[in-house]
Amino acid sequence: MDRYSVPVREFVQQLPALLGVVVGVVMTYLLTAWGERARWRRERRIRWDADRMQAYVEYGNSVKRVVHVTRRLAVTRGLAGASEGVPLEDGLQELNQANAERTARWESVLLLGDAKTIAAARAWHQSVWQLEFFARGMLDGAEEWSRAYAEYEAARNEYYRCARTSLGVEGGELPATVWPPPWYSRYSAKVAAELRDAADADSGTERTAVPMPIPAPAQPSRPAASAPRNDPENVIP
Repeated sequence: MDRYSVPVREFVQQLPALLGVVVGVVMTYLLTAWGERARWRRERRIRWDADRMQAYVEYGNSVKRVVHVTRRLAVTRGLAGASEGVPLEDGLQELNQANAERTARWESVLLLGDAKTIAAARAWHQSVWQLEFFARGMLDGAEEWSRAYAEYEAARNEYYRCARTSLGVEGGELPATVWPPPWYSRYSAKVAAELRDAADADSGTERTAVPMPIPAPAQPSRPAASAPRNDPENVIP
C-alpha cells in the first residue's frame, strides 16, 4: 500500500467537516456583519427621524408665525376679522423678523427632508408670500384675501400630509377643518343679542326687564350775572 494513501484517505474523510467549519465561520461573519449593518442603519434612521421631525415642526411653527403676523396686518387693513390688528409699522417689523426665522428653519428642511416634503414646504411658504403681499398693501380686496387664505390652508395640509408620510406616521389623511364649529352659532347669537341690546338702549326701546339706572335730577343752573331790570331783553324769566 502506498504510504501516502492513508493520510489522503483520512483527509478526504475529514474534508466535509473542514468545509462545514469554513462555511460556518463565513456564515457567522456574514450574519454578524449583516446584523451590525442593519443595526447601524436602524439607529441612523431613528436618529435622522428625530432630527427630521424636529426640523418639520420648527419650520411649521415659523411659517405659522409669519401667517399670524400677516393676518393681524390684514385686520388692520380691513381685509380680515376675528382677530386683533397691529399698527402697520410694528407689524411690518415683526413680519420681517418672522420671515428671517422661517428662512433659517428652511435650511434644516432642505438638509433632512425628503423630496416630496421639500416640494410641499416650498409650495406652502409660496402661498404665504401671497398673504404677505396683502399685509404689505401690494394686493387688496377682502374676497381675494379669503381666496388666498384658502389656498394657504390647502398648501399647509399638503405639507403635513407629506411630512407624516416621510416620518412613517400612520392614520390616513388629515381630517378637514370644520369652520365655524358648532359652538360658534351660540357665540354669534350672544354677540348679536348684545349688539341688539346696545342699539335698543341707544334708541330708547326697552326689550328686556333689566332695570335701567335712574339718572339724578338735574340741578337748576345759576345765571352767571344778574341782568339789569331796566333791559327787557336781558330779563331772565
